Amino acid sequence: MEVHGPGGLSGPQRIDLERIQAQRPAELNTPPAVGDRAEISEVARLLNKLSEVPDVRADLVARLKELIESGRYETPERIAKAVDKIMEEL
Repeated sequence: MEVHGPGGLSGPQRIDLERIQAQRPAELNTPPAVGDRAEISEVARLLNKLSEVPDVRADLVARLKELIESGRYETPERIAKAVDKIMEEL
């Protein structure tokens, strides 16, 4: 067997793109539809809403601080509720 050059036995051949495209299924020859579509999951929507909530609720902190400083935070009801929660955990 005799080999002549890098093309092998028959040598390099030109590629006939038109013939190759004609042999492919039609759906592969048509360009893709224009436009993208994205779907946003419910989890992503929830995370987006959570990112908009401030880390510290300044209004609540200010109100509780004022109650503590004025001595109106520690009421018998709040103390009883805290004791109940502690007893439940034990």
